[in-house]
Amino acid sequence: MAAPAMAARGRVRMPAAVSRGLLSWLRSYRRMCLWELADLRIYLPVLCSVLVLQGAGFVLGIGLLFQHIPMRAAAFVVTGVPVVNLITAGLIFEPEVVASQRQVGSYDFIQSLPVPRSAAAAAWYTLSLATAIPAVVLALVTGWLRYHLTFAITPAVVPAMLLTCLTGVLMGYAIAHGIRIPTVAQLVAITTIFVIFGFSPVMFPAAQLPGWLAAANDWLPFGSMATITRGALISQAGGLARAYLVVSAWAVLSVLVAARAVGHRR
Repeated sequence: MAAPAMAARGRVRMPAAVSRGLLSWLRSYRRMCLWELADLRIYLPVLCSVLVLQGAGFVLGIGLLFQHIPMRAAAFVVTGVPVVNLITAGLIFEPEVVASQRQVGSYDFIQSLPVPRSAAAAAWYTLSLATAIPAVVLALVTGWLRYHLTFAITPAVVPAMLLTCLTGVLMGYAIAHGIRIPTVAQLVAITTIFVIFGFSPVMFPAAQLPGWLAAANDWLPFGSMATITRGALISQAGGLARAYLVVSAWAVLSVLVAARAVGHRR
């Protein structure tokens, strides 16, 4: 009877340990959210304004280039802009923030805080979503009013946007922590903007790119992010499963790079 009793007691203790671990992680996550809000209190209003102008402004501005913009072109732009909104804070702004921390000497202190790195990444992910979603909604409403688009929004919009934002955050995390030279990390972040706008099928079809560049984009995340987001917003069939796999693969790769970089920090 002693052995079953000991086994029973062991089974009782295990959930308690898991519960304590989860509660500890949640407390760390909450603290890092508060830390990020306090640390970026000056920049957040600016970031939100940039995202709003970037989204609604680009949707309106692109129409000024054409007297009569084709409906298909308008649909690509309006459904592509949310992708840029979703990844700007994580992929573009995050490396800038970490580079600034390295330059002023606060990076090592922040990395030494007694919180799980996953909680810190989750806090930034939450911040990225919170700043991007209002801009995404405004961009879609602006596109609907300006071009009279008809959306066929499906429940897939939730996983599509969550995965897009998550992958952008993880890629930014990998760049920010994997590249130790601040100026190089900032340069990579800035270059990414031009890659997204000019060389990735985010706001235009891949068929408009040279063949070799279109083939390269089959393995890059940005076009696939646009594919899954567009597929959740308007009627679009084909390529969704592969696009989800590509975006997920970049998320996993970014986790591995970031984990290795953070694990080797001084």
